[in-house]
Amino acid sequence: MRTKVIVALFAGVAALAVALTLLHPQSPSRTPESHETESSLPAQPPDLEAPRVTYATTPAPFTAPEAQIPAAPAANPGLSSTNRLERLMRIRETFRALAAGEPTNALYAAKAITNLNERETALLTLVTEWTQGELGSPQERASRIDRYGLEAGLGMELVKNPQLALLWADQLTSGAGRAALFQQTAIDLVSSDPTAAFGLSEQLPLDERNNFFAGLFAGWAGKDTDAALQWAGQLTDAADQGAAMQAIHSTAPVGIGAALTMQDGYAVINGLLPGTPAEASGQIHPGDRIVAIAQGDNAFVDAQGLALADVVQMVRGASGSLLQLQILPAGAPPDAPPQTISIIRDQIRYKR
Repeated sequence: MRTKVIVALFAGVAALAVALTLLHPQSPSRTPESHETESSLPAQPPDLEAPRVTYATTPAPFTAPEAQIPAAPAANPGLSSTNRLERLMRIRETFRALAAGEPTNALYAAKAITNLNERETALLTLVTEWTQGELGSPQERASRIDRYGLEAGLGMELVKNPQLALLWADQLTSGAGRAALFQQTAIDLVSSDPTAAFGLSEQLPLDERNNFFAGLFAGWAGKDTDAALQWAGQLTDAADQGAAMQAIHSTAPVGIGAALTMQDGYAVINGLLPGTPAEASGQIHPGDRIVAIAQGDNAFVDAQGLALADVVQMVRGASGSLLQLQILPAGAPPDAPPQTISIIRDQIRYKR
């Protein structure tokens, strides 16, 4: 009988111990060594000296409140889909906090990520935070990424903050991507500070500067044609002035201001730009077909079957010159006689 009581007592003690263990489980100990194959994101990267950015008139520097940076998780190639999603969510949280601090540190942390999906998540988070969500269209962003790479393509979202965009360019890009980001930043800056915009070329290699200037003049012409023309006219070197005018006219040509498309072998008026000779004439309308073209008083050239690029080249010309068109009005039967229209070419001007 005494033996049964002792056995029952020990069984009760054991059950109590198991219950206490289930109610208060001990946290598993972690060994000091890590078996993860990727490096963790630095919780607080060391301060780096920001690259020198030279402006004729220096914009206000980027400032943001300090934030407590949460530690970033480490990667593991064996993570499940759920854990990968959790990791991306943690990266977003980490870089939202980093975006509120020193930009150089945030870019340093993004640069340390080797996994491309995770790096894209980090960079897009920074761009979204720094632009307060004012991003361009996904189609434009995808096109830029495809052409210039992830870092340069995303960096172009920052061009409204030149200092931040150039810091991004110097920290994350190189080669053609870096030059494209500098150029896009200059195009956005040129309307408010042309001297600063053109001065950015000094931070590019000599062999990239001609393309930089051409792209800048073309972009400026699409925003403020008269301002671009005036700046080009002040250039003292004849070759530089000629290159600038050629770049301007690639965007804002001298012509009549009609948008053309091809249909059944004819160049067809697709639209008229406001304030241009085509609109002012009152004689050309969307849907009209161009059947022949004459330069001044010269003989008409049959335009049926010509490539669209050839028709466009024939419609453009020197400012103040005469262009004659024979057109079939929209809806007219093919055997209807064409109408002859005379228009004086002028510089197409944009102002946005």
